[in-house]
Amino acid sequence: MTPVQVIGEVGGSSSRWAVVHGPDLVELFPAKGDTLPGFNPLNGDATLFAEGLTTYLMERSPGAFRAPEVLVYGAGCGSADRKARMASALAGIWPSARVEVETDLLGAARGLLGTEQGLVLILGTGMNAGHFDGRQLFRPMPSLGWVLGDEGSGADIGRTMLQDAFYRRMPQAVSEALFGADGPDLDHVLQEVHRSPFPARALASRTALLAPLLHETYVIDLVRSRFHAMAELLVTFFTPEQRASVVATGSVAWGFRELLADCLLDRGMTLTAVERDPLPGLVRFHRTSSDR
Repeated sequence: MTPVQVIGEVGGSSSRWAVVHGPDLVELFPAKGDTLPGFNPLNGDATLFAEGLTTYLMERSPGAFRAPEVLVYGAGCGSADRKARMASALAGIWPSARVEVETDLLGAARGLLGTEQGLVLILGTGMNAGHFDGRQLFRPMPSLGWVLGDEGSGADIGRTMLQDAFYRRMPQAVSEALFGADGPDLDHVLQEVHRSPFPARALASRTALLAPLLHETYVIDLVRSRFHAMAELLVTFFTPEQRASVVATGSVAWGFRELLADCLLDRGMTLTAVERDPLPGLVRFHRTSSDR
C-alpha cells in the first residue's frame, strides 16, 4: 500500500489540505462551503487549530492520520522558533509522522512556479513577496504585518476603506451600498477591530465587500492606490530582472486580478499567473519531486 502523504497550506485565517493516497487519489479539504481553521504561530491559538482540524479530518478522511509524512507551508513561519511552534501544533495531530514546515511564500513559489523562476506575491489578508530562482527563495523585503505594512493586502485595503468612510472621503452612494443609509457604526467597528483576536482578518473581511462595486470610480481608485503602494515596494527591493515576471496567489490577488495586473504593468512588471490557492500546484510539485 502506498504511504499517505499530507500537504497543508496554512494561513492565519484558514487552511487547506491535500491527503495524497497515491498517484490516482488525492482528497482536497475543506469541501466547498466548509472552512478549516488557520494558525499563525506568531499570535494564533494552537489548541483551537489542532482541535478543529482533527475533528474535520476524523469525520471525512480518517486515513490522513496514518500519514508518515506531513508537509506544511505556513504563514508566520519565517523564523526557526515560529517554525518550531507550527511543528509542535502539528505534532499534536500527527505524533508519529515526520513533520516538515516551510513558509507560505515558499509554498506559493513551488505551487505556482514549480522549478521555474520569477517573483512570487501573496496578496490575501496580508502581503508578502520574494524571488524564486527555481530552487531557493530570496526575501529581501521585510514582512512588517498588518500594523506597520502589508500594503495592498485585504487588511490594508479594509483599513483604508474604513478611514475613508469615517473621515467622509467616501462617496455617499458607496457608503450606503457598504454600510446602509446610516453609514458605519463607529462603536461596532472599533469593537470589531480592537477587541478582535484576529484584527487583520476583521479588516480584510471588509475588502471582500468591494468586489461587487468595482463599477464605482472610488472603489477602483482605492484598490489601485493600495496596489500601487505595494508595487513601489517591489520596485525598491527587487531588481528589474527579478520582478519582470510575477505570479500571485491569495484572495485579494484573485478577486482583483485585473486591477493588480494593470498596477504591476504600470511599473514594468507582467503578471503571468494568478491562482486562488497554491495547493493543487504543491501536490504536482511534490509528486514530480518524488519521481526524480
